[in-house]
Amino acid sequence: MRVAETETNETWRNLRNELDRMHLVTLATTEGTVSQRTELSAGHRRILSALTLPEPPRFYDFTPAAE
Repeated sequence: MRVAETETNETWRNLRNELDRMHLVTLATTEGTVSQRTELSAGHRRILSALTLPEPPRFYDFTPAAE
């Protein structure tokens, strides 16, 4: 937490509040399921950049429907 606060010049509460807005949603259709994260906000991008972290993948876990 301290490293994140120091590198971003933000409080942990502010960082947590901003990052809490990122979600992973699982969509299920007749074709299968896919998990997708929400779009990154400018705040998310700023935090990741300040911490030299890569952007998380947009899509996770593609599972085709069983035939």
